[in-house]
Amino acid sequence: MVRKVILLRFLQLYRNSGDIGIFRALFLLIFLLPLLILFLVQRISVHPWPLVIPAGVGYITWLIHSRRQDYYFLACIMPQPRKVFAAEYIFFTSPVIALLFAKALFFHALALTILLITISFVVPARASVSPRPIKLSFIPSGMFEWKGGIRKNLVVLILFYIPGFLGFYHPGFSAISALMVTLVFTSFYSEYESRNMLCSGNPGPRRFLFYKILRHTGCFALVMMPLVGIALITPDSRLITVGYFLALMNLMVFSILLKYYQYRPSVFSDAHQVLVTITCLISVILSVALLIALFNLFLAAGAHNNLKNLLDDQN
Repeated sequence: MVRKVILLRFLQLYRNSGDIGIFRALFLLIFLLPLLILFLVQRISVHPWPLVIPAGVGYITWLIHSRRQDYYFLACIMPQPRKVFAAEYIFFTSPVIALLFAKALFFHALALTILLITISFVVPARASVSPRPIKLSFIPSGMFEWKGGIRKNLVVLILFYIPGFLGFYHPGFSAISALMVTLVFTSFYSEYESRNMLCSGNPGPRRFLFYKILRHTGCFALVMMPLVGIALITPDSRLITVGYFLALMNLMVFSILLKYYQYRPSVFSDAHQVLVTITCLISVILSVALLIALFNLFLAAGAHNNLKNLLDDQN
């Protein structure tokens, strides 16, 4: 049964690649996957990455697990679905676990394995409407991605944001906090709005993308300012702090453009979530972040052409 479920996951990944086209998906993987492997091999034994990388893998696994829709179905056809989940998560994260063992980081590898098993034994929460929804009136009405995303991830955002204030002690705390918060915010764009919502107001694609990017990256910059300000206190890290701040803004642009590059009405894109997560992780290499900025030009052209048909632009 475990083998069948894993084969089914590969089939789902193949089908989800249709969101952006199989050839484009292969191109992106060929472009990003070697950089991710290089980053892991070079950084996984350098402090603090032996802690950050397993924690990041665990967090991504938790995001996927918490949104599973097949838990109750599998519970009906097999006596112990949690064992299947544990085997599935360990299989897909086995390259990271194997790399930790290869670098003699046995404790970290064991801790990650225990974390994955623990996640698999948590029952995913079914989608439900809270009787007392969080009031987010301070967020502009057009930023529906943020309203829904913050309601779903409020606790996670708080837990990731608070360590950033320890940057007074060491700027690395602010850097790691900013990266994890960025991972959460960029995940907001994996769920696509309905076509009626997209076409409301009948904006042209160029104007739509411009104001979407301007508003969302501007608000995200305000969110990141406290963490950046704390990191700037250390004189030796000011230049690199500015570089990473720009890289984080670039990641938000990448996530938004990728959403509309592969936009399909009223769907959730696993392909978007995976690609943006990989891009976030490798963007800690600033030279790679520059390549992502150049790649955004390609995404902008594709997103414009995709929206042009949907918005019936006359320009």
